[in-house]
Amino acid sequence: MGFFSSADTKALVLGSAAIGFAPFFCLFFQIVFPKPQLLIVSIAAAFFYLLAASAASLCWYILDPTIGLETAWSAIIPGVFFQFIFRCLFVTTYHKVENVIEASIEMSEEEEREHQRQSGSSSSGSNNNNRCDDDRQSSVQIAKNKLSLNDASCGIAAGVGFGGLHAILMFGSLLASETYDSGVLYQPSCPKIPSLMVSALITFCFFFLDMFWMLFTFFGMRRRVLFPRGGGTLSDINPLSRPFGHYFGNTRMGGNQALLTILITHLAAAGFTTFNVFQYGCVFSLTTIPVLTIVVAYVFWSGVSKIYIPLPHSNVRLSLPASYSYGSHVGEGVLGGDGDDALDHTAQPLQSDE
Repeated sequence: MGFFSSADTKALVLGSAAIGFAPFFCLFFQIVFPKPQLLIVSIAAAFFYLLAASAASLCWYILDPTIGLETAWSAIIPGVFFQFIFRCLFVTTYHKVENVIEASIEMSEEEEREHQRQSGSSSSGSNNNNRCDDDRQSSVQIAKNKLSLNDASCGIAAGVGFGGLHAILMFGSLLASETYDSGVLYQPSCPKIPSLMVSALITFCFFFLDMFWMLFTFFGMRRRVLFPRGGGTLSDINPLSRPFGHYFGNTRMGGNQALLTILITHLAAAGFTTFNVFQYGCVFSLTTIPVLTIVVAYVFWSGVSKIYIPLPHSNVRLSLPASYSYGSHVGEGVLGGDGDDALDHTAQPLQSDE
């Protein structure tokens, strides 16, 4: 325990809080808060993180008296597992709600077109112009609603909610316990840097990791909804033909790879925090966790960034059987084509020769 002046301790607390919570507050107030739809998505994601943390705690509480959970990994493994499960459950719930919202928007558009037809046949002059202005404003609002509800914006909003509550629980408790008159806490793992600063830097990295993990979850679960086993476009099946930004492939397998990436990198990130148990362990944790954050960002950019937005009607699974043979349809041109043509082909149900 080191003793600073009151002013130094106050500056340390405020600076650490700024590092730990700045990404959350910036993204929340700049992207999520102005749009009610994204705000709801973010709050729901935070609730699912709370469920994941509660489930992991309950698992540890039940198993600890039974088999004696004493190592850090006994808390890490249930935490990673339940966070992964509840991310997938959240995105599954989102897909179900999305179907209802899309049906509501389509109904609104149909009513709008019907209203335009009726107003066009019964109105003229200035009254007709006023109605047209109202129709255009209504159409603009519908377009804004559609713009807010896509996997990219909702994935970011959900990541902000999930990662924000994670940051509050992981770092907020330590920040709240720090007082200006009790000195500054140091740990043997990092005797030169205050524990508050170490925790703030780790929280900063984990917030962005939570963001990318949620984006990967949206990508993976969407492809599992869209494609049956083995489903996908021909150009995305061969890894050698995938360009940069498409490496995972717009297939069910690509979605599974994205989900597997979450599990592997989350276990790695959580494992790197265990370095703080050892003497001077922060030298390793404060270097490996930021490097892993950059690696996850690069994997997202190279693997799914160019194919992230789902295909049209992507909430409807293609009618491809598991035994579908892609090679037998190359000559027919069913799966051929590039760019928009390929997207149009995959958006339509395909039937097997069998």
